[in-house]
Amino acid sequence: MFTATLLLAGLLAAGASTVEKRTGSGLESMLDEESPDVFLAKATLQQYLSRVVREDWDGVRRLTHPKTLAAIAQLKRRASAERHDLAPWLDRSAQLKTFRFTDARQVSPGVVLLQVGEDFYRPGDQGMSVDDTAVYFLFKSRGGFLVADKKAGIDVHQVSDRSVRLGYPGYVDQQVQAQARRESALFEGRHR
Repeated sequence: MFTATLLLAGLLAAGASTVEKRTGSGLESMLDEESPDVFLAKATLQQYLSRVVREDWDGVRRLTHPKTLAAIAQLKRRASAERHDLAPWLDRSAQLKTFRFTDARQVSPGVVLLQVGEDFYRPGDQGMSVDDTAVYFLFKSRGGFLVADKKAGIDVHQVSDRSVRLGYPGYVDQQVQAQARRESALFEGRHR
């Protein structure tokens, strides 16, 4: 009887330590988990870049922010050419072949910066450029994230929050901003 009780106590202790290990790894995974905005922005950019690779230009335009499309059109009227990083349908000198996410940063609610390593085929040189870095700016608009800008050759940490807020006024829907203010007031105890 004593041996059975000792054996049972040993099994329970082993089970408890296993639960503790699982709980610890669960806590670590929760801390490493990305925010919902970053997750959704990555999903949007995944769709956008996949359509660039497939040369689905209508799909690319649907995932491009309307203010960016207006800026591209205005550039075309002034310079009679659409030279913009988010107008890949006009630049045949480089074709995106593969990409990978390397870093992400949420600037504010509804604003996410994603760093990507891109591999391009350059038909003129008949060669590949590998792992060119670029930072994409995504803003929550029209119920989801849309791609608003691309800065090639920089790191996500080189872009200041202030420059994004000042450089892209009105890119985030008012509803998203109001929701963020309500949530911060609730967490800070300033609710009505």
